[in-house]
Amino acid sequence: MEAVKKWERRKETIELTVAYAARMDRKLREAEAAVTERFWSLLEGPAAVTVEAGHRLGALLETCADTDQILVAAHTAAGEVVLVSIPRRAFVAGVGGGTVGLAASAALSASPLAAAFARSDIDHIGFFRDKRMNIIESDNIYGSATTLPEVLTAIDRMQALRRAKVVDSQSILRLLAMYAETAAWQYQDQRMFDHAEHWAEKALTWSHQLRDDYYIGLSLVRMSQLASDRGDGVSSAELAEAAGLAAPRDSLFTAAAVAYRAHALALEGDSTASARAYDTARTLVGTADADPTWGFFLDNSYIDAYQAHSLTALGEYGAAITRFDEATERMQSGYPRDRGVYLARSAVAHMEAGHIEPAAALGTQALQIGIATGSERIMERVLALAGMMDPTSTQTSVGEFVNEFKQWKAAICPDRT
Repeated sequence: MEAVKKWERRKETIELTVAYAARMDRKLREAEAAVTERFWSLLEGPAAVTVEAGHRLGALLETCADTDQILVAAHTAAGEVVLVSIPRRAFVAGVGGGTVGLAASAALSASPLAAAFARSDIDHIGFFRDKRMNIIESDNIYGSATTLPEVLTAIDRMQALRRAKVVDSQSILRLLAMYAETAAWQYQDQRMFDHAEHWAEKALTWSHQLRDDYYIGLSLVRMSQLASDRGDGVSSAELAEAAGLAAPRDSLFTAAAVAYRAHALALEGDSTASARAYDTARTLVGTADADPTWGFFLDNSYIDAYQAHSLTALGEYGAAITRFDEATERMQSGYPRDRGVYLARSAVAHMEAGHIEPAAALGTQALQIGIATGSERIMERVLALAGMMDPTSTQTSVGEFVNEFKQWKAAICPDRT
């Protein structure tokens, strides 16, 4: 509390060291929604974040801790959730001012909603079902930095409609569970893991309220992949096994659960069991029932790409490169962001294998897609590749990658001297 009071007294006079600024960026990304809402309420006209700025989210902020701007999810006066760029000093000034944010005063109460829709025949369930499909398509094409605010806004609106008893409680709860899983996934893509975990747990809670194995399987599959992305192979395997037990046997969730368990086994160093599990996942993908609401991405090329990811973790770089090539060649065309992920991971595998020129060429492509889609999954690997690359190399592809990387970094971390 004393530190907070000191910040409030000093406000604009505070000067932050680079290391301290980085820690503050990290704390802000991990903060509860109410806290970030408070930041927003104390600012005057922050600028909304575009796709081009989306790549600043999450761990990439650690690479430019001296920048004067930080990004947060916040509520507008109209109640919408947007990603905003705010001065770090404004963040410092606003952190201790209280916990009542603008969203609290703007939140929709049950009475006005009930009155607004009392005599209407609006299909709210159909509207939000269709909206989710549009969000998913947009996420696949343009990235989660632009769609995540829509997901969070929709969740707020559906909860308000449920409180107002405007919609059937069970029907809207099913949608809430699916939207929560979508929010978890999009935060996961941004490498904001604590927020992703929060929404995955919300999805599981709502799924248990429904007592529906389909939604329980959906939530557990998301939690399994999230755990593996955090490097926790043991938890990922346990959650994948639970998902496989909960989900309907002929669902795509079961196939996904087996694939994510296969990667968890690779993280634990069991290459033989991992390979067997991937073979099982391919069989399940081929026999699973079509699902109109989830798993459009899940085909053999997806399994190949995930196995390549596992082979990289196992240090089998040659096999990983072959799998990545096959997956990229055969993947569906409507997933440019996923293509960027495959290229970035393949670039790292090439670099680990000593194939410097192809690593740099693939890295340049991945960097461009990462910038366009704002995907931290891509940029995470691009940053790793940059750390492995010799910037003084005279090789043509390396020079192109290094120049592109420097231009990108200069754009988000301008030299203020």
